[in-house]
Amino acid sequence: MRLQGYLKDAEDKRRSGNATVAILVSQIRDVAYEAENVIEAADYMKKRNLIKKGFMGAISRYARLPSDLTTLYKVGVEIHRVRRKLREVFQSVERLKINLDSQVVDESLEDCGLVHQHFNDDVVMVGFEKEYKEMVDKLVQGANMLSLVSIVAMGGAGKTTLARKVYTSSKVKQQFDALVWVTVSQKFKVIDLLKEIVKQIPNDGDQTENIDDMNEYEVGKKIRDTLMEKRYLVVLDDVWETDTWEQINRTIKAFPDAANGSRVLLTTRKKDVANHVEMPTHIHALKCLDEDESWELFRSKALPLYRSPGIRDMDALETLGRMLASKCDGLPLALVVLGGYLSKNLNRQAWSDVLLGWPSTKEMEMMRGIIARSYTDLPNHYLRSCFLYLASFPEDFTIPMSDIMSLWIAENFILPTPRHTLEETSLKYVTELVQRSLVQVVQTSDIHGWIEEVRIHDILRDWCIEEATHNGFLDVGQVGASPSHTLMSCRSSFQNSSERNLHTPPNLRALLGFGLSSVFFPELRFLRVLHVENSRIENFSNVIGGCIHLRKLTMRKCGDIMIPSIGKLLYLQTINLSETYPRTTKISGSLWDIPTLRYVRVPSRVPLPRSKRPDADPGDASLSCGAGVVSLWT
Repeated sequence: MRLQGYLKDAEDKRRSGNATVAILVSQIRDVAYEAENVIEAADYMKKRNLIKKGFMGAISRYARLPSDLTTLYKVGVEIHRVRRKLREVFQSVERLKINLDSQVVDESLEDCGLVHQHFNDDVVMVGFEKEYKEMVDKLVQGANMLSLVSIVAMGGAGKTTLARKVYTSSKVKQQFDALVWVTVSQKFKVIDLLKEIVKQIPNDGDQTENIDDMNEYEVGKKIRDTLMEKRYLVVLDDVWETDTWEQINRTIKAFPDAANGSRVLLTTRKKDVANHVEMPTHIHALKCLDEDESWELFRSKALPLYRSPGIRDMDALETLGRMLASKCDGLPLALVVLGGYLSKNLNRQAWSDVLLGWPSTKEMEMMRGIIARSYTDLPNHYLRSCFLYLASFPEDFTIPMSDIMSLWIAENFILPTPRHTLEETSLKYVTELVQRSLVQVVQTSDIHGWIEEVRIHDILRDWCIEEATHNGFLDVGQVGASPSHTLMSCRSSFQNSSERNLHTPPNLRALLGFGLSSVFFPELRFLRVLHVENSRIENFSNVIGGCIHLRKLTMRKCGDIMIPSIGKLLYLQTINLSETYPRTTKISGSLWDIPTLRYVRVPSRVPLPRSKRPDADPGDASLSCGAGVVSLWT
């Protein structure tokens, strides 16, 4: 606990730019993690003995077996090593005269509410009303031949927001039989893009075909055959390369022109991308907001009407706010992030300080400064870690709340609080990030209005990757580290990698993988989080049994998964095997012996072992287990 306190204080000092403190932060963090591992090694032995059955179980509970004595000896050696490292670290602190006195601070968040009244994106449509109407008219009117409508603008100008608003409009929904939205991004695989399109097209035919087994030509043909009889709208969001359209249609022309008024809507930062597509094209260059529009958007975030009665110095804040809004050069992303930050600091001094310290640089440097200020202002060390963690997901990725909550809880970023479950506190953390416009809400619950899915803008994600890499929090594969990067990350995210062997540090705590093709895991002795999607792991069964510290195990769309030794994972909280192959995926009967298990998600046709509870029904939403009750989705 003392190490964690030092770590939080040192982290605050590190952001001031002191390189020496940055190294000390890394060293204290590593020692804190090693101390956790040592404590858990002893605790694991106790937990394992408690669940043993029969005569040997009785002996192990009241006596020390030779294997236990060996474990305790190793634990003792590790404790001495950790203490030696601690002495070295704090001798350095004393020699360098760095004050790392740990203070108890209030880490709680103010009650930011769990409802959705401030989550819709109507406010960020300020200034785009004319463009919205023009886009809708271009899609639903005009010639019957297949045509393209493109939105072109710089990053952060609101292209995706406008396209999403058009895509969900009632006029567009009534006009088209099939609506498809796919995000292309800088790195994409054509086959994955086509499969995602297939899944979104309403299909009245044979539903038994396994899309995952099809090659590129077969998937393209299925798209063509299905769309031939439909009036469709396909949105290609965030296109970077001029030949993207040719790549999608290289084996077969997937999008037919049936002369029925079908459309393609494309968003891009590059005008030549829109000009390159060979079909009738309308290009709309999205303009930046003017001064009045900038102020209106900024005010809606920084001075929301529902908080107006309690704001002091409103006239002074409005004067300062207009000057700050004009500094953002009409860029919506800059306006909403700055407004979100200032909405948490409603005093004249804070607003004046921002104005006086405004950088002279333009566009992206200005945006980076705004993001850094908002990040530093986050209420506690844990929320800052939660925000950086979002960089572990791929660009433009839609992130389910269930994944966010289970990841943050597994990493101990969520503080236990009175009257709130860990999941409710996670939702409050996300709400805080949304109110600050650091993340965007993609989907909310129709019943409760709670957030269900979010995404992070690629400009904010790029900033998070650089910050997380610099302080050794997270390393994102295929992203070049800056020359100043000398700290070894304790978390790794590999995305669209073709490497056969993953290279990770020996003390890795979290491994996330997306689109990995036939890879071998290294030894992952201290792993706490394993989250892999759309990948093929060759030696999964051999490695997983040794990950005794594991809290979260997600293998989504990863083919056949065999988990024979799951009963050894005595700290496991979440297991998610959704969209794996039900014919070959198997789960050991020791699943229900895990004392910390909270959530299980498996395909409906995967045979689950019987629960210890005699009357348990596998179709129930909850089943008894070592911890009492576990939520189950199939």
